Amino acid sequence: MNKAGGKKTKPGSKRGPTAAKQATSVLPGDYTSIPAPIPPPSAFNKNRPAGCLLLAQVRHFHYAESARLPKENRDGRRPEDIRTEAEAAAYIAKITKLLHPQGYKRPKQKPSS
Repeated sequence: MNKAGGKKTKPGSKRGPTAAKQATSVLPGDYTSIPAPIPPPSAFNKNRPAGCLLLAQVRHFHYAESARLPKENRDGRRPEDIRTEAEAAAYIAKITKLLHPQGYKRPKQKPSS
């Protein structure tokens, strides 16, 4: 076993307590940055059928809408009616705006010394 109490690791393995030390960090805190490539513009297709994850988010927003908003302020669409990524994005944006009318407030930055 290694010092962390987990399973044995090979000497050249990236796993274990030394893996966090190998990652370089620009921001404070303990995390590992994973670079992700920027998708090409051709990857965007607003008419693409919504995937399972996006449809699950739509169902979640529908539940939040029905639980938190009065009937007169609700959108009225059912999750089954939303088929494309564009429809899902528009629905999520509208419900987010209704649930959070104050909008996003950026946290105040502490003055650097």
